[in-house]
Amino acid sequence: MEEEKRYFYQPDLTSATIQWCWMLLIGIAGVVVWLEITHFNWITALLLALFIILAVLAIGRRTVLVTPTKMVFDRMLQNRFLVIPLKDIRQPRFTKHTMTITVNGEVMTFSFSARSIDSLKITLGNAVKNEHE
Repeated sequence: MEEEKRYFYQPDLTSATIQWCWMLLIGIAGVVVWLEITHFNWITALLLALFIILAVLAIGRRTVLVTPTKMVFDRMLQNRFLVIPLKDIRQPRFTKHTMTITVNGEVMTFSFSARSIDSLKITLGNAVKNEHE
């Protein structure tokens, strides 16, 4: 197999929706405080800055590193949260933008770009072939 590759991902639709709604709640709270006090103040700036920081982390830190032996999922605030050995992946299923895998009986779904999905299909296909040889 090839060297390490890194891809950006989002968790399954339900988890992503919940996480983004919580982050939007912080941004909306900043706007509400701003409108209630009728002028921009430090609380509003703090809430909006927190929202922007969390949004940047949610987009930039959610990556998966695929090595010849494992997939390492980085989360927003937790580094190296989930390590999945490629030999433990069962039933990989791909749609246009999602990858669903079964690991130790647990079904996991992740969203990727279409280009990343194409590359992951090849990578996981090679890993399964190498395991069976």
